[in-house]
Amino acid sequence: MIYKKLLVHIIIRIIGIVLLSFLFGWLLWESNYSNLSFVVFILICWQAVKLIYFLNSTNRLLSQFFLSVKNEDSTLKIPKIFEGKSFCELRVSMQNVNQIIKDLRLKYQQQEIVSNAIIENAAVGILTLTSSGIVECINRKGRDLLGVHHLVTSNALLKSDPKLVSLFQQIKSGESRIIETEINHAKMHLLVNCSALLLGEDRYKLLSFADIKNQLDAKELESWQSLINVLTHEIMNSVSPLTSLSESLEKSYKEMDSGTLISEKLLTKTQTGLRVIREQGEGLMHFVEAYRELSRIPKPQIKEVAVKYLFEHVKALLSSDEDTNIAYQFTILDEDLLIAMDEKLIVQVIVNLLKNAQFAIFEKGFVNIEAKYDDEEFVQISIADNGSGVKSEDMDNIFIPFFTTKENGSGIGLSIARSIMRLHDGKISLESVYGEGTKVTISFRNIQ
Repeated sequence: MIYKKLLVHIIIRIIGIVLLSFLFGWLLWESNYSNLSFVVFILICWQAVKLIYFLNSTNRLLSQFFLSVKNEDSTLKIPKIFEGKSFCELRVSMQNVNQIIKDLRLKYQQQEIVSNAIIENAAVGILTLTSSGIVECINRKGRDLLGVHHLVTSNALLKSDPKLVSLFQQIKSGESRIIETEINHAKMHLLVNCSALLLGEDRYKLLSFADIKNQLDAKELESWQSLINVLTHEIMNSVSPLTSLSESLEKSYKEMDSGTLISEKLLTKTQTGLRVIREQGEGLMHFVEAYRELSRIPKPQIKEVAVKYLFEHVKALLSSDEDTNIAYQFTILDEDLLIAMDEKLIVQVIVNLLKNAQFAIFEKGFVNIEAKYDDEEFVQISIADNGSGVKSEDMDNIFIPFFTTKENGSGIGLSIARSIMRLHDGKISLESVYGEGTKVTISFRNIQ
């Protein structure tokens, strides 16, 4: 609207100059009032000067405004150069735009202050690294954890812990790692998370890290307490009947007079008692053997194994299963998929998971085994069934040693599976809906 009014204003001035020029020519050559042509000529010059001044002033005004915007100068005052409705509207619009820019800049500055305060007072350490290892930002908690007052490059931490510097340089976006370190004689378990930032052509790493030693100690204590409770429960269940039975037999023999022959009833009772003692002892030995199996997993012999070959191995083990009520489906989304693993240990993991799936299926059902790339970091093998699933109250205990929902289960299958996956620097997760089915996923780091 303002542009149209300015244009009309300029056109009117040009038309005025043109008409005055025609009048000047007519007065000079066609009329008897040639003396008036001098006055008209002066009016033409005056209108031309006014038009030039008008255009130059407008250009200077716009140039001054855009220069102030470019230089982030929000103190610009728009002067009243000309009177007129169009220029008043132009001046008001410029002032409004200038005020909007000023408000936005103030809002940005306020947000920046709040963001900096949040980062500086965050409960976790925050560190921003460039691709060359230069530290762009580190907050107070980060400085406290790393034991520095100021940090310019990550290499400055080499004296404290070279492994920590290596982790900062090698960790990738979306990855989380735990590292045990000691800085200024303080032992810590740092949980490090990494995110990527791309600003223009510069790539940054945003690292957040926190000391979780207390949480790990508390979790370890809780695990030990749970394990001790299970061990105590199992041992007491086995030993208590033995104690009671031995006391009963001892009492029966003490009541006999010296030289008295053993009665048939007492002999039968003794034989029964000895059989019970043997059975309870065997059960206790079986329990101890299960614990030994959990605690002596061999070190993995890692090599590249084709998933196609791994699945053929598992299929061969399943061929001896005569249960025709379960349909197995093996799927590989990439036929050339390779995983760095100890084949024997991973076959043991998969077979244990398949046994759990078989146990959960009471009638006809299916088990789907699928291998695929999860992302750039991991390769997944998932085992999904449509069995009975796991109750929600049991989900937190499912990986605890000796916890089982089976009547005669040992409760170490999933614990062993998790231990084996940790030895492979991988992970295992379980999703389940009670009454619908369970999906267990084991993830390996991508070697490609």
